[in-house]
Amino acid sequence: MEHFRPVRGVGLAASVLLGLAALGNVAEAAADWLTYTTVRDFRAGTATRADLGTLSAVRSFTDLPFTMITVAAVVVFVVWTYRARVNAERLAPAGEHRLARVWAGLGWFVPVVSLWFPKVVLDDVWRASDPESHGLPLQERPHPVLVTRWWITYLLTWFLDLVYFTYYDNGELSTGSFLTAAVVTTMCAGVGIVSAVLAVQVVRRISDFQSTPLSPLRTEPAPG
Repeated sequence: MEHFRPVRGVGLAASVLLGLAALGNVAEAAADWLTYTTVRDFRAGTATRADLGTLSAVRSFTDLPFTMITVAAVVVFVVWTYRARVNAERLAPAGEHRLARVWAGLGWFVPVVSLWFPKVVLDDVWRASDPESHGLPLQERPHPVLVTRWWITYLLTWFLDLVYFTYYDNGELSTGSFLTAAVVTTMCAGVGIVSAVLAVQVVRRISDFQSTPLSPLRTEPAPG
């Protein structure tokens, strides 16, 4: 039988990185607004090539660090999810969970199913860990509203990111296109902050549940 895996430390790291990633979204939106105003002014003759150089430096300062922080947040959050799922199997049989343990990691990266598998995993982890419903069959326990709220904001952030990148893939570099990009990233930053706050709450609640677990499942000895 596996021991409980510590999740509080990993959860704290994930929470910090999620917060930094949300701030990175804000910085990205600010950089997009700077891009729009600089390009607009340059084409109107009121900005110089030095201003374009400053813009390039700002983009370099925001884009790469933001990408690295986002990747780190994803990796640590997935590690936390997997550990929390392993612990959840000590509190509710693996067979009662709707998805196999492997999907606690793969579910984030496999196309199409990534739109709902991670929520299914975390729903079941929460329900297995919540002491208020301990003792009931897993599928009879209530679904956590907090996880649902977080997942809705996460999907909205993902959709806005998709719109942003698809828009730029069209190759249009008009002043209006830079304005649209700035508006989309601003919306993404706003939703991203809400999503990060909700994600941190999910991490904290599940980590608290599992830091003081109730009686884990015991395997009955095989008949002699």
